[in-house]
Amino acid sequence: MNADGPLTGVRILDLTHVLAGPYATGQLALMGADVIRGERPNSDDFVRRHGGTQAMKDAGLGASFLSQNSGKRSIVLDLKDPDQRGQLLELAKTADVMVENFRPGVVDRLGVGFDAVRKVRTDIIYASLNGYGAEGPLSDRPAYDHILQGISGLMAMTGEPGSGPMRVGLPIVDYVAGQALVAALLGALLQKARKPGEAQRLSVSMLDAMTTFMGAYAIHHETTGQLRGLEGNRAFADTPFSGRFDTAEGSLVITANTPAQAKRLCAAVGRPDLAEDTDDTRIAEALRAIFLTQDAQTWEDRLSAANVPAAKVRTLAEALDHRQMKTSRAWLPLEVPQLGMTVRAPGLPFDAPWAPAHLQPVPTLGQHTADIVANSIEKVTS
Repeated sequence: MNADGPLTGVRILDLTHVLAGPYATGQLALMGADVIRGERPNSDDFVRRHGGTQAMKDAGLGASFLSQNSGKRSIVLDLKDPDQRGQLLELAKTADVMVENFRPGVVDRLGVGFDAVRKVRTDIIYASLNGYGAEGPLSDRPAYDHILQGISGLMAMTGEPGSGPMRVGLPIVDYVAGQALVAALLGALLQKARKPGEAQRLSVSMLDAMTTFMGAYAIHHETTGQLRGLEGNRAFADTPFSGRFDTAEGSLVITANTPAQAKRLCAAVGRPDLAEDTDDTRIAEALRAIFLTQDAQTWEDRLSAANVPAAKVRTLAEALDHRQMKTSRAWLPLEVPQLGMTVRAPGLPFDAPWAPAHLQPVPTLGQHTADIVANSIEKVTS
């Protein structure tokens, strides 16, 4: 955890697994929270063995796990065992926040739901993250990113007419929901400072989190009856001067949404007359032909010099190797002492005076069980 962060002194019991919940609590750990990751025996959380080398997977320190568990502590608890469930409730007495992402009703059956925890910690902030919320006809269904991309409408607007619906290339719903959980918990902590002593029950639906990101499309449909989708690389601004273009080598993305940007674009490519053309198809065809004459990097440099938003399409590896990223404080070294290696891992996606300058190691399964159980009554504040 970050001892200088704004959440120093806040303890979070984290019963989440997979991506969305651990991402959220990982962000809070980077802000200084003491995050205790409760894990089931034999760890069925697949992210511990997802991505990276075989040695990383065998150690339960896969790439996905390393990316979002810096500075946390790990305790193994079998919540079906009355004694170990009692240990969790003892630990809950010292916690400010408890987070879980089981299906609705599971934590109540296990005896660690909101009402049970509130009895031992009357001002607990108790947050649940699940696919569809606690109520409704889908509430009991399992939900994963790929499923949520399909049911939310996201896949239906991604791709081209010939391809059919396609998933976004990363588990974006998990991370959108994780960010929603971060916002909810930060809001709850502020509310606790305003009204101390009151318990708070929070619920984050992955479906709600994703669909609210598509509000502009939803209101467009509501007011016009038109439904956008499968538009390929067509720009959101609906202008032929924006989009993705093939070049002599590589691809180029351009956003020339305003008349002034379009005019500068046309001048930079030697076709100022296109700025006065009113035929979108003719403009798009002319630009496609022009951009095929040189490579993407050349066009990026030329258009950027003309104050036209443009960039070569890069792989993630190329993006992270770009000179712009060399001084980024969003990416920091993370030591993995169990494997004698250091990787470059994400920190906070913003800069602040209290943002961590380095990352703490991630925990192995149950690494801190004995210490946490022995000291569960005493709240750690450093």
